Amino acid sequence: MFSVNEYVIYGSEGVCKVESIGHPDIAGLDREKEYYTLSPVYRCGKIYTPVNSPIIMRRVISRNQAEELIGGIKDISGDLDVPKDAKLANVFYRELVRTYECSKLISVIKHVFNKQRAFAEIKKNVPAVDMKFFKMAEDMLYGEFGFVLGIDPKEVKSYIANCCERV
Repeated sequence: MFSVNEYVIYGSEGVCKVESIGHPDIAGLDREKEYYTLSPVYRCGKIYTPVNSPIIMRRVISRNQAEELIGGIKDISGDLDVPKDAKLANVFYRELVRTYECSKLISVIKHVFNKQRAFAEIKKNVPAVDMKFFKMAEDMLYGEFGFVLGIDPKEVKSYIANCCERV
């Protein structure tokens, strides 16, 4: 169970603050269940989710964990065995991204980035399914890294590039 004022990753919503835990007086919510009231960090509004929700919720990584991941980014493989069929590729990427694990998000980003470079050489576009999950993985990863590093998520890509240059 999470605590009030703790920061969590809530599914694809990303970083959220636990505002309260209890039985909100909102029509349509099961009064028998306890709910987390979450405030997303990067948008306005509130999210009410049952404490035992099937949606993945985990604690935000620490700054040290983020820095370790960035320092070891070259060791994280981008070699993914993505199916060629678009529907199967969609399922494959979705399963990876929905783990909400930073190392898996990095793998997706690296895979599609490498694919972009290879396709650019032959003047082809990367399939839309790859780009969809590339953007999703970037948004999720950069949101969490930006939060723990205290920088704007839009600055994370250049932060990572600068760190990798120093290695």
